[in-house]
Amino acid sequence: MDAAQRRSESSSRDWTCSFCEIYRSSFLNACAYVNYRSWATFGYFIRLLDSSNITNAYVSGMKEDLDIKGNEYNLLQTFFTCGYLVGQIPSQMLLTRIRPSIYLPAAELLWTIITFCFASVQNIRTVFALRFILGMLESPFAVGVLTIMGSWYTPQELSKRIAIFYSASYAASMFSGYLQAAIYRGLDGVGGLAGWRWLFIFCGLISIWGPLWGFYAVPDNPYSSKARWMPEEEKKKHVERMQKIERREPERLTLKKLKKIVTHWPLYVFIFALICHCVVTQPLNYFSVWLKSLNQFSVYQINLFPTAAQALGLVTTLAYSWLSDGLNKRWQILVIPATINFVGMVIVAVGPGYGATFFGYLINAASWGFWPVLYAWAIELMSDDMEERAIVIGVAQTFGQAFIAWVPVVILDVGKYAPKFTMGFSVMCGISVLQFASIFIIKFVSERYSVKRKHGNETLPVDSAESDVDKQSN
Repeated sequence: MDAAQRRSESSSRDWTCSFCEIYRSSFLNACAYVNYRSWATFGYFIRLLDSSNITNAYVSGMKEDLDIKGNEYNLLQTFFTCGYLVGQIPSQMLLTRIRPSIYLPAAELLWTIITFCFASVQNIRTVFALRFILGMLESPFAVGVLTIMGSWYTPQELSKRIAIFYSASYAASMFSGYLQAAIYRGLDGVGGLAGWRWLFIFCGLISIWGPLWGFYAVPDNPYSSKARWMPEEEKKKHVERMQKIERREPERLTLKKLKKIVTHWPLYVFIFALICHCVVTQPLNYFSVWLKSLNQFSVYQINLFPTAAQALGLVTTLAYSWLSDGLNKRWQILVIPATINFVGMVIVAVGPGYGATFFGYLINAASWGFWPVLYAWAIELMSDDMEERAIVIGVAQTFGQAFIAWVPVVILDVGKYAPKFTMGFSVMCGISVLQFASIFIIKFVSERYSVKRKHGNETLPVDSAESDVDKQSN
């Protein structure tokens, strides 16, 4: 082989290696995009699908087959919420000690198994028990993902990502309605199973892919990520990004740090805001119940009509977050969904007629975009303390869920107040005003704290002198 041939082959090998490296890099970046950004959205989709399908099942034959009476419909949500409350705070503490890449997919797998179990229930007591277990198993997911997001994204990116994640809730509710409508038409009675039982089987089949994907996809946090799909240089880049905005490496949660978090202002103002928000977004859960009570529509239509509200919620949620990140405004954007919520709440409370009431329920969904912008603001205000973010988000979410465990039972009793729920929605009008006020409370307290920090008059929540022995990744 002469020198010219050797040079030619060497050049060919170099070109081939360069091509392979470019291909490998492109493939890994594509995998990073798919895994990093879409696993959480799909996971939230199946979480909401597996928890909200009970409404579609109820109006599609479960009520009659299981002889569900009076206030038992409200208890379906209450038992789920109680399970959610039991699991929420312990879960957030575990999240500081167990890798999310193991913990969150394991929870997904277990709740998928429970979803399949709903297809075989024979009485309402079994449904209550399964709803409690389902709530407990689903409790780690949303706040866990938000905690992870706070470790990867900058303030200019965060609200949009949370909105995309949260938009899965609308997609899940819409899909559940379409799926139940299709199943009721095509599978009701097939194999001796009612259409509503087939709904749970199909939801389980859809959900099983979440945990299988999650064990591979979840990246933990930039400082301790072992994600096989992410190149080492990409991990280093994300660590540098977080260091620039002073998002430090996670630490083990100690009693000393917990005391500092409990005595710091974010915990209380965000609890208040989340309680208000969780309560005033409840009307949409009763949209199908109101439609069914009119005795004017088929089961297919009752499942289909509320998807219009979900579609509106999807569009407006994304719009609020894009505006919030693009304009770098938080409280100003929060005023929009808070105002819409109050208007919609007044309409459904008054119930002036079919068209107006339908519209009131519809625009209630346009107020759900309050949540992603609020959490982006919370993460931004607690930017330098991952443990505080985890606890505040978990506890605030827990209190919000705690209130919707009992408030609907008291003021939205289906057996007593359906179909108009005038008293319950009137109370919620007042809570809607409180939600609006919570925006300015957070603004006032955060600005006051910021001024005190600049003048050195307040101790920071992060104990910078804490022993290095206590530091570890989650």
